[in-house]
Amino acid sequence: MEPEKRSDSADDLSAIVSNPSDAETFEKSFYSASGTSPDLNDVTLHSDKKSMDLEAQKAADEEEASKPQAPKPRGIMMVVPLMDLDNGVVGFDSKDDPAYPRNWPKKKKWLTMSLIAISSFMLPLGSTLFAPGVRYVATEFHETNTTILSLMVSIFISGFGWGPMFVHAPLSELYGRRYVITASNLMFALFNIGCALSKDTSSFIAFRFLGGFFGCASLTVGGGAISDMFSRDEMGTAASIFALGPMMGPTVGPIIGGFIAENIGWRWSFRLLLIVGVVMSVGYFTLSRETHVPTLLKYKTSRLRKELGRPDLVSYYDKIESRTHRTIFWNAIFRPLHLLTTNLVVTFLGFYMGIAFAYLYIFFTTVTSVFEENYGFSVQITGICYLGLGLGLLTGLFGLGMTSDRLVAYLTKKNGVRYPEYRLRPLYLSCTLFPIAMFWYGWATQAHAHWFAVVASMYPLGLAMVSTMFPIQTYLIEVFAPYGFSASATAAGNCFRMTAAGFFPLVAPTLFKRLGMGWGCSLLGFLALFMLVSMVIIFNVYGVRLRTYCLRNYK
Repeated sequence: MEPEKRSDSADDLSAIVSNPSDAETFEKSFYSASGTSPDLNDVTLHSDKKSMDLEAQKAADEEEASKPQAPKPRGIMMVVPLMDLDNGVVGFDSKDDPAYPRNWPKKKKWLTMSLIAISSFMLPLGSTLFAPGVRYVATEFHETNTTILSLMVSIFISGFGWGPMFVHAPLSELYGRRYVITASNLMFALFNIGCALSKDTSSFIAFRFLGGFFGCASLTVGGGAISDMFSRDEMGTAASIFALGPMMGPTVGPIIGGFIAENIGWRWSFRLLLIVGVVMSVGYFTLSRETHVPTLLKYKTSRLRKELGRPDLVSYYDKIESRTHRTIFWNAIFRPLHLLTTNLVVTFLGFYMGIAFAYLYIFFTTVTSVFEENYGFSVQITGICYLGLGLGLLTGLFGLGMTSDRLVAYLTKKNGVRYPEYRLRPLYLSCTLFPIAMFWYGWATQAHAHWFAVVASMYPLGLAMVSTMFPIQTYLIEVFAPYGFSASATAAGNCFRMTAAGFFPLVAPTLFKRLGMGWGCSLLGFLALFMLVSMVIIFNVYGVRLRTYCLRNYK
């Protein structure tokens, strides 16, 4: 049977399917060939509708293109390193590999995070636990210089600033987080033995500084561990837990220390810290797991070399690394210092935290004398007066912890693009509260107002501290996590903050003696108002461009 012939109209239809732009021509020729009269209005309407659809799509594309676009995240840590045994490269089995820290069960993540948070709580607690007992030390060591007595408290914090810069952060990015934090907790315990056994001022101050220098790893390495285990959308909650220790520890310290110093002696403050340090070291080493991805792959590479008999296997990060081990080591050692001195983002935010912590430790070094001399409080009751500060800290931590990630999600949805600078919005609150707290504390103290007014002045300070520390630390972790520099960036930022906290209170007694508490605190309040507000405006207007410029050469 002869096959049915296709009509010319069918051939035309085939052409139209492959080239829809000739639709109008096809319709006219089809009706002409079939001897019918087309409705020209129908043809025109069809053509107009098609044109309108094309114009609407073009307008939508132009609108999408006109929206602000965030720079695409870069950095070697943005990619999950995968296994490629054919080429001798060791990585994770897949993106969903349960060995990858971000794929860990929540229970495992939060256990490690809780251990770090406990350590970061106890270390700052050690900085002020001894504060109420200073007068007992002064009597025993025959020390009358008020600057030296303030240094006994604050020198410990100065060690917090420089230890992570040159020891903890670089080593954690070379050899992993777990061993660095464990060794640091042990060193913290050992140097507290020296403080408890000191016989003179010089040895006491030396042991205090060394205890802070070598014992503070969790305060900065914890930031790196957060970036190892949590995605940027989960960092807010984790960072709030991490921030709890460095701010609540110094507040709880004097409350406990007052009872210890008055009832069983100031040396027991350091014996207690010794016991706590040993327990933290054993507990962290036993219960925690390594989170640093390059270190985990080194362990896996070593294991597979033995199991598969392939000495040629190399870790993913060793494969892409062209520098020598010597160069890698020294680059890591000096990276925090390099970030602090050349990266304006880290410098500005570190300076902001420095001002905040300087004011916090001015409170710590003056509250005891204010309440003992002005209100006749005992050492034990003076420690309880820090509860105003503690309440402010807790309010801020719970508030920001619950709203930080939600705020970022809201701003992202509103603006159509996600920037890390959204993390810094709470700085608007902190730059307002610091001057309020300083004016309130200074004039309430000078006027000998009711003791509750002085205690209440510490509440806005607590809120201001959380509104400073929490957003800045979360921001630094998020920005530098893709490059594997979270610990170094946190250490660099901490350097300003801890150095200011260690030495700024030394000038406070002279300042207040010459100007009085009212005008002395007012001077600090005006300084905070000018400097902090200026930096907040800079980051609000130029933050994205400043960050993009500072990160342009990072890989």
